[in-house]
Amino acid sequence: MKNNMSQTVEEIDLKESFRIILRYKGFISFVVFIFLISSAIFAYYSTSIYKSNTTIEIFRENSKGANDIIIKALGGGKANIDNEISVLQSRWIVQRALEKLNLTTNYYSNNEYDKKIELYKDSPFVVNIVALDDKIYGKNFELIPKTENTFELIIKPVSSYSIKGILAKLHIVPLLEKDKISYDSIHKYGEEINTPLFTISINKIKKFGSKQYFFKKKKKKDLYDTYKNNLTIEQISAYSSLLNLTLEDDVALRAKEILNSITQTYIEQGIISKSKSSKAALAFIDKQLEYISKRLNKSAISIEHYKEKNNAVDMGRKANLASTKIVEYESKELELQTEINILTNVQRFINKNENLSGLTIGAINFADKSLGALIAKLQDMIRQRNDLLTDFTELHPEVQKLTKNIIKMKKSIKIALASNLGQLKQRKKALIEMVAKYNKMLRNLPSKENELANLNRPFDVNQKIYEYLLQKRAETAILKSSTVSRARILDAATENPIPIKPKIAIIMLIGFVLGLITGISIAFLREFLIYTIKNAEEVEKLTSIPIYGVIPLKKNKLTRNISAETFRTVRTNLQFLPGKNSNQIISITSSVSGEGKTTIVAALGEILAHGDKKVIALDVDLRKASLHEIFKLKNDIGMSNYLTFQNSLEEVIKATDVPGFDIITAGTQPPNPSELILSSAFTNLLQVLRKRYDYIIIDTPPAGLVTDAVIVMNYSDISLVIVRAEYTRKEFIKNIDRLAKEHTGIRMGIILNGTKIGAQYGYGYGSSYAYGYGNAKYYKNRE
Repeated sequence: MKNNMSQTVEEIDLKESFRIILRYKGFISFVVFIFLISSAIFAYYSTSIYKSNTTIEIFRENSKGANDIIIKALGGGKANIDNEISVLQSRWIVQRALEKLNLTTNYYSNNEYDKKIELYKDSPFVVNIVALDDKIYGKNFELIPKTENTFELIIKPVSSYSIKGILAKLHIVPLLEKDKISYDSIHKYGEEINTPLFTISINKIKKFGSKQYFFKKKKKKDLYDTYKNNLTIEQISAYSSLLNLTLEDDVALRAKEILNSITQTYIEQGIISKSKSSKAALAFIDKQLEYISKRLNKSAISIEHYKEKNNAVDMGRKANLASTKIVEYESKELELQTEINILTNVQRFINKNENLSGLTIGAINFADKSLGALIAKLQDMIRQRNDLLTDFTELHPEVQKLTKNIIKMKKSIKIALASNLGQLKQRKKALIEMVAKYNKMLRNLPSKENELANLNRPFDVNQKIYEYLLQKRAETAILKSSTVSRARILDAATENPIPIKPKIAIIMLIGFVLGLITGISIAFLREFLIYTIKNAEEVEKLTSIPIYGVIPLKKNKLTRNISAETFRTVRTNLQFLPGKNSNQIISITSSVSGEGKTTIVAALGEILAHGDKKVIALDVDLRKASLHEIFKLKNDIGMSNYLTFQNSLEEVIKATDVPGFDIITAGTQPPNPSELILSSAFTNLLQVLRKRYDYIIIDTPPAGLVTDAVIVMNYSDISLVIVRAEYTRKEFIKNIDRLAKEHTGIRMGIILNGTKIGAQYGYGYGSSYAYGYGNAKYYKNRE
């Protein structure tokens, strides 16, 4: 049972909610329309954002034949994808890419709908900056063409009605000096404009198409920060060497050009970085070749002279063998000394320099094969640390972590270098001992053969060293000439004319939903804030007193007919009310004046008289009489005169134009109306009238203002309370309900007056619960 009641209440509430929505559907539709228009305007004036994409491939090392110098030259090296992403997003790359495009000056104009449009590469004028104060960066210059040769240049200070201006007025945030800058002057095109804050010239390059233009200058650092945040780089898959670069900008062409510039700069810098090592190695080899070449020439001349002088054609077999071995070992010794010199230079370079980006290890054959990898890894770590320092300080956790790892790596390299140098020196010592052994053998040969062998030996040694250096130079030259980038562009960036933002459909949908929510919320709020009743359903929610009639507003013939029929229904209800044999005395009251109480008294009296009944209406609203005005009767004598015994009953009873309907007007206004109503004369009057009339209708004062109405209710068989739609306060209905519960002897009913006809108001003529007849919940236990 309880669940059924709860379900009924919920159903009623749901129905009422729908009724409220239907009642305010026009208002809700208007709010939704306003929100849709606002959303469309917002979407139109929002800055359009365009997106451009490009795809690049990062080369990985081909493990098969990785030591082959030709494969190294043509196949590229091993790439760390995360490192390459960091390089692509680094300030070093992005700034160099932006410098190629000269994006520090932006030009704007307004279209016919006053929307701000950027004129990228389409401005009819060019601004040449000679000098600019820091306070001018970011300021909006306004240019207004005046004539073919002149223009007006304006810089406006921050408006006092802007957010900054309001905060400054409220002394919350003071204005900066740059916010107060103001300038307004006429100039000629090409003229140099000199002020304490800026020196510029403006050159006209084509015909102006707008009445107003704007331009502003950005700092390179701000430009980098803007585009770095708009640049997104993603690896296409976890094991892929393909990177997808995306850039968002409010100009489609600029997004394309910036993205292409970034990828081109990245590739160029990769080539420069790879060729720098080969160039340094070539310079070192050329210097060694020049030195060895001089020594080789000198040795050749000495041998030639000796042979001419001594007619020496050949040496003995032993001398030749000893000489060959000495040449072989001394060549190896010189090669080892070259390696030792390079490693010593590397060791000295690492000890003296923090930045190892210029370190080159060439083609050194390290005794420890991991040393080259350690040096390459150290350079990579230093490069990562430098990239981080462009955006963070040395106190950043990632920077500190890399610094510690760099220190550890340097120690490992120093230990490895020392080990390699020790091994090379041991090998050199063994070679020196072998050379000394064969030198001793030569010294035991005849003097001329020994002397010729001594001359041939440095020549052979230098010739082998020369051939070795020539081979290394050829290898290095191949590397340098065939240097390729560590990346290539697969799909170049293109200009996409369709903006990705704002998403108009989503904005309009959000506007529609917000408008609907706002409209419904305001409708319910308005309904909640309305303190007057509107229809019979609201009355029934506030009180259990039955409704005897719902009288519509008299606007046309239809409503007049419905009103007359309503009064006939009230008459019928009064005739068949249970509980009493007679419902002869009817008092009619209201909460305040203006609810139609007196009009209903007159109309009810007429409708009862038309039923062949004798009816009299008593105007006991002695303070503000108005019943006589409806029937155009004089109010010279009446109820007050009778109750004070100034006039007889026959003198105060006045006939109306309606047969069988008489009226006793209020008469002269007395000083004590409540006392007159409480007097025995009034009760005696009712007793006399009961015998002479079928119905006595009493027009009482408003019950919400004075107590006279409550007094009269006690004398009545039934009391009808007039409630006017959209006029009577809900609080009064509650008070009447409380009065009915406190005074159980008073039979009460309600007549709802002034309702609007139509389904949106909940009630019309013929509503199933608009009348009081048969309302058992009120009459139960009241007989």
